[in-house]
Amino acid sequence: MALAEHTVAHGDFLRIDVIDREAAPAAATDDRLEVVRSLPDVERTIRSKPIWAASRMTTYTRRARMRSAIWRDGHFDVAHIHYLNRFTDIRLGAHRPAKVVISVHDVVPHNRRGPAALERSILRRIYNHADALVVHHRRLGDALVADFSVPEDRVEVIGHQVFPVPDLLRARAPEGDTPTVLFFGSLRQNKGVSVLAEAIRMIPHDTEVRFRFAGHGDEKLETLLHELASTDRRVDVEIGFTTYERKAQLFRESTIVVLPYTEFSSQSGVLHDAYGHGRPVVVTDVGALGDTVREDGTGVVIEPSAPEALAHALVALLASEDRRTAMEDAARRVSSERSPELLGRELRALYSRL
Repeated sequence: MALAEHTVAHGDFLRIDVIDREAAPAAATDDRLEVVRSLPDVERTIRSKPIWAASRMTTYTRRARMRSAIWRDGHFDVAHIHYLNRFTDIRLGAHRPAKVVISVHDVVPHNRRGPAALERSILRRIYNHADALVVHHRRLGDALVADFSVPEDRVEVIGHQVFPVPDLLRARAPEGDTPTVLFFGSLRQNKGVSVLAEAIRMIPHDTEVRFRFAGHGDEKLETLLHELASTDRRVDVEIGFTTYERKAQLFRESTIVVLPYTEFSSQSGVLHDAYGHGRPVVVTDVGALGDTVREDGTGVVIEPSAPEALAHALVALLASEDRRTAMEDAARRVSSERSPELLGRELRALYSRL
């Protein structure tokens, strides 16, 4: 919402359609902005794969039809799809506005839903039907050009916003007496959870540190973490949905945020959450993670799927307060450079150019 508010220029009207779920922004309207919880949510409790697939396709079809009706009735100059769904976006429809912008967070989605060749064909069609594709790092733009034949002049690099954190919910220095390493986010195979677990086993038990995992997802990974916590008193595990306030507390209490991803074709929101709280990071060199952290000077970059290197990097950074302080300062600097105010202006300038 902060980004949206700073994207609207004088005389503009911006309608924001979101999925109707608890975590979405509340419906609201004024003379510049309207938030509509119009898009149907998916059923999240289905376990049977055939029923799950049928339910998803029904929901995606409803979303596509609803969006087409919104575009038909709204007479918009520009539409910006911020969260790409390859099943609803394969056909933008007859009522598409004059210009369509798509933000590409994941050049190749984390979860494959069909044969790789078919998915790439679908993505190529979507990418090449947009008037502009917004990516959060040049490396991701280069992948669109090289792997999906996107014309280079349609790729726009606009940084990933650092979400503003109220002063009451952040702390300059980590809270608590014990240094804490935080893994935050969805538990998926590509997130390197098992690699981090192996690295933790390599770190001597007399090392003063706490490892905290917060998130949910793959049931096997959840079980792995519970087993790790049962045998290592340094490990805390919080499985489930995390409220905004609890999320802020987790980052306040962290000394280092770790992103040990093994495969990634994206930029990271968790990385920018760490920036918002001024926390140094240890990341793997996948997607745009490594390049971003090296350019920003905000952490340590290691090769993926290397638990020994990960363990060494964490121990070394925990032992060096001076290095952490320099990285914290860099994270705070980047936060101001990627504020919603500045990036909103960049988005609005893109709309004008189109």
